[in-house]
Amino acid sequence: MNDEQLNKIFQTARTKPDTSRAEYGFETRVLARLREPVAPWFALAWRLLPAFAAVVLVAGAWCYNERPAVTIEAAMAGSESTTVAGVFAGD
Repeated sequence: MNDEQLNKIFQTARTKPDTSRAEYGFETRVLARLREPVAPWFALAWRLLPAFAAVVLVAGAWCYNERPAVTIEAAMAGSESTTVAGVFAGD
């Protein structure tokens, strides 16, 4: 590479536009973008939280009240037709 080509490259580099104005306030713009809500899904999830909690409580109460017809002790001490597997299967 000769001096003429090198000088031409340097001249082109010197004529680039000044970007310092675009750099001003960059951190402020990035932090403002991070603080704004990412998606409305998060707000929707917080609004639906009581409904989700109600579903969990109803499902928990339903499972708590669901008792097997025959206990394991009764199946072991009782008749031969009732098996422990049948107790867990709900038979």
